[in-house]
Amino acid sequence: MPSTVTQSTLNANNAEFLAATERWEACKPPYTSSHMKICVAAAKIILAHVDKPRRSKYEKENFLRIDFSKAGKVTFYAEFPKKMELKGQRLGEWPEMAIQIAREKAASISTEGLRAESVHFVLGQYKADLAAKVARQKLGEHSFRTYCTRIKQIEQAFGERDVFSDVNYHKIIAVLDQWIATKSNNQAIELFAELRRLWKYAAPQFCNGQNVAASVPDDYISSRVQRPMPTRLFTDIESISLLWLNVAAATSVHQKNAVRFMIITGVRPVNVCNLKWDFISANKQEIIYPAGVIGMRGAMKTQKEFRLPITPCIKRILEEQVAWRDSVPDCNKEYVFLQPRDPHLPFAKRSLDKLVKTYSPDNAVKGVRHDGTVKGKEGAFNTMCRKFLKSNIIAQMRARGYSRSDTKEISLLCLHHSNKSADPMAEHYDFSDEILHEEITLKRQAFEAHEASILTQVALIRKKRP
Repeated sequence: MPSTVTQSTLNANNAEFLAATERWEACKPPYTSSHMKICVAAAKIILAHVDKPRRSKYEKENFLRIDFSKAGKVTFYAEFPKKMELKGQRLGEWPEMAIQIAREKAASISTEGLRAESVHFVLGQYKADLAAKVARQKLGEHSFRTYCTRIKQIEQAFGERDVFSDVNYHKIIAVLDQWIATKSNNQAIELFAELRRLWKYAAPQFCNGQNVAASVPDDYISSRVQRPMPTRLFTDIESISLLWLNVAAATSVHQKNAVRFMIITGVRPVNVCNLKWDFISANKQEIIYPAGVIGMRGAMKTQKEFRLPITPCIKRILEEQVAWRDSVPDCNKEYVFLQPRDPHLPFAKRSLDKLVKTYSPDNAVKGVRHDGTVKGKEGAFNTMCRKFLKSNIIAQMRARGYSRSDTKEISLLCLHHSNKSADPMAEHYDFSDEILHEEITLKRQAFEAHEASILTQVALIRKKRP
């Protein structure tokens, strides 16, 4: 062939380039370690001559691309046809990774699939999975809303184009460090736990089982922030009694009675809002919160049945609610407490918190506040009614001659707290209460003593007022 084709005469450099090109072309797949050495030497000459950064060899049947750089670096990549709809991936470098190992990894990815969905898409799938659990009665709606709030925070930590399978350890650490710097201690701990749940759910489907979040140390967040401790704040009978009186000024009978019901019973706010007329027994002596069964979540946090005696004060509250319900034809007939602005809906849990904060007297919250305080840092809080019930029942039952250990056991019954340490199999073998009805009798005595102490204090406050 004439040398005029390249418009230049054949020189030593051209001869070296042509020889290197010939050695490069002579190496055919399947490649061996000897081929790697030949191609590295040839690629250095060829790339220097053509002034290109890299050159590749392919084993298409093994979905393998071998990248040779000008500096002599060799990198293996998994590369797939478009019809397979699989994202390519960097596998490793030669000679640290043998070419046979690279082939096996590429084949594994081609079989199991490495997806190219974004983190935002995966979060959508995770949220849909949680929503399906709600539909199957395996997850509560309130819990679902809490998870959704955390999902939104995780979504904000990743860009719309961040591919889930490309997220590496360093990216996860950067996100956690950002949360530590910008979120409260409790938020950072909760978001880390949610991030791990997300990767545990999605890694098998979207990342070939590679759970990068699992490699982060368990104490990465907790060792860097102060874990929030349970609040030591509480209230006393004077403050509770003033709250009882003050809430009478509420604009709706539902507001007044919802707060008073929580004061007397000490139930969680959600169990004020989810109280239904169907829970009231036929003889009007008990409120029975149903247990969870297959296909239906229970009304209580523990998913167990809770029998609450109807005391005189609770009876008056229910009678007022019945009178209101019967006087309003177009309202929700299922729930006991309804929203004042929309009587078609059950009472809102957040409204209870606002009412307690609004109508509690100054200095109602006792104890020491600190930087880690969660409940009570902004004044009165719902749980103080529950805390007071436990403390007051112990005090009132001690005054009636019960021992300290007995009063603690009775307070556990009244708050629907379980004591598994004493007898972990009791719920499966102990049916004495179904036979003797001793538990409801004790609870009735305790709730009536609790109620009487509050109303006595209310009467004293009324006498002192001008």
